[in-house]
Amino acid sequence: MVLNHLGQGDLRIRPDVDRFDGRTVHFRDGSSGEYDLVLLATGYTLDYPFVARDELNWTGWSPRLYLNVFPPSFNGLYVMGMIEASGIGWQGRYEQAELVAAYLAAIELHPERAAVFRARVAHEPWPDLTGGYRYLGLERMSYYVNKDAYRRAVRAATEGLRTDASAQAPRRGIRSLTVRPARRHTRKASA
Repeated sequence: MVLNHLGQGDLRIRPDVDRFDGRTVHFRDGSSGEYDLVLLATGYTLDYPFVARDELNWTGWSPRLYLNVFPPSFNGLYVMGMIEASGIGWQGRYEQAELVAAYLAAIELHPERAAVFRARVAHEPWPDLTGGYRYLGLERMSYYVNKDAYRRAVRAATEGLRTDASAQAPRRGIRSLTVRPARRHTRKASA
């Protein structure tokens, strides 16, 4: 939406703000203007100074978290919203919240489901969230995901926490089909 409004001239990019005086904004280049709304686009730098970096499994420019939510240590910290993808919007963040809620409910009501989930995170390869894209090695892209791949993985994890493992049949490979012989229709001959 921002790019759309920039293109239409509804929004303007301005120099750094020097100070606010009521509705008047004074800029460092000496210009000023009256504004109803000031949107500060602060960039893509992740920073959680209130949490030790090792608690979030920080590697490089961002934490390495299962589905961008769970530290592999399962230390009780969960990160919400640390995803960027074209079109993921609030739905993706809602599904993250559903996943965390399902995990917390499993801890309380079905600890075996939570244990299976933690074991999967610890011992199985994590899902590919790129959707086949090769993102640039930039700081701001260190937590990019493909919307469809990400949402599919989050929904599968949520469903796994809500369903017993024994009820989750593998959905890959050849499935056996029961083939019934065709019925023969016979007519009675009338005399």
